[in-house]
Amino acid sequence: MRIVSRIILLSLSLLFSIVSADVGILGPVQGTLFQPDDSGIVTIPIEWIDNGGYPPLDKFTYYTFTLETGPNNAIQPVNTLAKKITSDQLTSRMDNLGNTIYSYTVQFSKNVYGNGQFYIQIYAVVEGEGNTIHYTPRFYLQDMGGMRSATYTDTVEPAAQTAIQQGQTMGTINSDWFTIPYPEQTGISRFAPMQTPPGTKVTKTDWTLRFSTSAVTYYKSMRPSLDQITTLTPSRTDSVTSAVNFASPAGHPSDNGGWYNPKQRQTLSVRKVN
Repeated sequence: MRIVSRIILLSLSLLFSIVSADVGILGPVQGTLFQPDDSGIVTIPIEWIDNGGYPPLDKFTYYTFTLETGPNNAIQPVNTLAKKITSDQLTSRMDNLGNTIYSYTVQFSKNVYGNGQFYIQIYAVVEGEGNTIHYTPRFYLQDMGGMRSATYTDTVEPAAQTAIQQGQTMGTINSDWFTIPYPEQTGISRFAPMQTPPGTKVTKTDWTLRFSTSAVTYYKSMRPSLDQITTLTPSRTDSVTSAVNFASPAGHPSDNGGWYNPKQRQTLSVRKVN
């Protein structure tokens, strides 16, 4: 399973590859405030979506969740919240669009740290292939009992780090998918045709739209899931050739068309002041 986020790197024919995975976490939402309950326990649910890419859910051996704080270039681990959580320990539900939302809830004592801004590292292992490391958006803890507080704040979580070495192909793409008109596609990954190379001359005299414009939907609140993650296009099959101009240059710039008489551009006459 690839937990969603910003980029899907799809390779189809490599027998051994390093894959950059992206985890786009649905929860906790950036800036959310969490407080301990009456028994001093903090509860944070973590949610993400399976985009259907590689690796699939059954590939992950386990997950480890760690509470962290600090700047993106100097991450400070605070407490390991859950170790080696297997896929069968996750919970799942369907959203109103039919997407599967996966989640795991971590709990910890209010005494692990003081108040401040934090994020959770999700370390996921694929046995024999590597691991992925992703981070939730930053959130706040309040009414904590620890002696040390987290004073650093930011609006962006650390970047994902992924090292998956595959010993098999990542999948196949049916070439017919690229022939389906783009506006008619509804999948989470969509397929666009190869860009048409420009012609050698312009014959049109008026501008016209080649394809109809796409619809735009504006949301007033955060969506719990995504309608589309990426657009894939086939590799170009044509090639562009070029050659060096082998003509010998003339001896003087004026012979090459690179010189002009500056007087041709003067609008005022030069005169002596005194």
